[in-house]
Amino acid sequence: MAKIGLSDFRYGVATEAANGTITYATPKKPGKAISFNFDPTKSDASLYADDVLAEHDSSVTGGTCTMGIDREDAATYAELLGHTVTDGEVVSNTNDVAPYVGLGRIATLLVDGAYKYRATFLAKVQFSEPSEENNTRGESVEFGTYELEGVVAVPVDGDWRKWKEFDTKAAAIAYLESCFGVES
Repeated sequence: MAKIGLSDFRYGVATEAANGTITYATPKKPGKAISFNFDPTKSDASLYADDVLAEHDSSVTGGTCTMGIDREDAATYAELLGHTVTDGEVVSNTNDVAPYVGLGRIATLLVDGAYKYRATFLAKVQFSEPSEENNTRGESVEFGTYELEGVVAVPVDGDWRKWKEFDTKAAAIAYLESCFGVES
């Protein structure tokens, strides 16, 4: 199986009930997908007894993800980072708190000569203020893109990620949207 593409980011602001149940706002596209990286944080523990490994646990306790997109529009940027927008002006306040969001994407795969589409959904992500870098235009044009880094948290029910493969991209997108509670 070869990974050959990435598309269709979706995010939806999460609301967590007192019992830990999460619901999501209608999913939105933050921009066109450029890149995605997930680095899990694991709790590795080993128990040795009678001079041999008796038990081992390698549970995922969260992680970080980086989403690369082609644009940084004011409304999306403000929503993902907890800032305010008035007449196109984004105001970042030191007391702003980024909301948790559900985050999904579609990866295109090539399996035995056939295209497959893997929809992956992360249940609870909180993005943080990105670094900024700008360069002057030189003799050749270089495109700059935008990256947002987020912390992946484990919800109360423990289900931090879901994924499923499909034969069509449309079916993968429908599944991804259903992860946010959108009915087909």
